[in-house]
Amino acid sequence: MPSSRTTRIALALALAVLPLAACGGDDDEPSTSGPAAASGEEVSIELVAFTPEEVEVDAGSTVTWTNGDPGAHTVTSGAVEQGTSGVTPTPDGRFDSGDIAGGDTFEQTFDEAGTYEYFCALHPATMRGVINVV
Repeated sequence: MPSSRTTRIALALALAVLPLAACGGDDDEPSTSGPAAASGEEVSIELVAFTPEEVEVDAGSTVTWTNGDPGAHTVTSGAVEQGTSGVTPTPDGRFDSGDIAGGDTFEQTFDEAGTYEYFCALHPATMRGVINVV
């Protein structure tokens, strides 16, 4: 008869392996890398970050940002340079959400192919993203 310690170890191993079995997949499927596909053209704003940071959408697609943080954020088009003198955000005027309160959303339709960098005007040092329109 196995000891209770052996039983606990066996149970712990079974519980550790069970989630891994559920993660299986078709090994014949190719792996993809590069920008994350926008899940329904959705970008979440949580924990002072855009997720995913980079998405690819077709021309004519609308991307929706949803602020899951309690504080306000923005989605402001343009670039951010970070150097020895600090952070320099440079809006380019293509789009700007203004303040998005916690729980609110912002939508932007991208009609033309191109690369659209954006950042949070309130947190430009850490919150940046890219929309690649094909």
